[in-house]
Amino acid sequence: MSANVSSIIRWAGSKRKLLTVLIKEMPISFDRYVEPFCGSASLYFKAPTKYGLLSDINGELINAWENIKRDSYIRNDLIVLPNTKEFYYEMRSRDPKGLTDRERAVRFLYLNRYCFNGVYRTNRKGVYNVPRGSRTGDFPSQEAFDLASKKLSACELVACDYKTSLTRLKPDDFVYIDPPYTSASKFTGEYGVDSFSYQEMPQLLKSLEMIDEMGGKFLLSYVANEDVVSALRENYIVKHLSVARHVQGFKTTWGSSEEILVKNYG
Repeated sequence: MSANVSSIIRWAGSKRKLLTVLIKEMPISFDRYVEPFCGSASLYFKAPTKYGLLSDINGELINAWENIKRDSYIRNDLIVLPNTKEFYYEMRSRDPKGLTDRERAVRFLYLNRYCFNGVYRTNRKGVYNVPRGSRTGDFPSQEAFDLASKKLSACELVACDYKTSLTRLKPDDFVYIDPPYTSASKFTGEYGVDSFSYQEMPQLLKSLEMIDEMGGKFLLSYVANEDVVSALRENYIVKHLSVARHVQGFKTTWGSSEEILVKNYG
């Protein structure tokens, strides 16, 4: 499978800028690529791998990927929609529960393309509330949709939390784990009211041990947190990185963050 594929979904916290590093850090051989916090799945699309299991707690995201996998010409439904402030908020106001799967995918992809900074955020009722952005660019080309659809054709897509996803692992899987970087206990709404929080990190670290013991390989991306690093097994390899972050969107707050890559293979 060619690795010259780019993700066609925008995502705050995406690893696009780290792809060169991440590709080099991947194991030389494995049977299947697994990503339980897939988001835009930018590493999967660039990685020289075919078979995959992509999952995310965000059901709207997974539905969009499913529809792109099924029909890359969903792009035709998108490019005829007006890119205006009025239509953006009209589309945002539509309740996805009353839409077909394809209509839900079109709504998600439209809002994802034109929202502020690729952010996915909901209120406590699960209602998407991100404002319209500016200078977001047009939709990727039909060729980009075709390539994404082709690569997804060999991929299983599941809407579930990471714990459920990891129950589906096989011994020779490679698991890329990139959870949301959260540190506060307050509700942020980035991925929904039941999404991953920092309080779950001990359980996630236990999952790393499970993957290691069953013969799988993992690569974890996370913020450089002393408590997390100190809780890792001594045989894991930890690499520290300084990564530019633009998630907040305002140039005055742009900067770099210290992050870690953790893996259990040489």
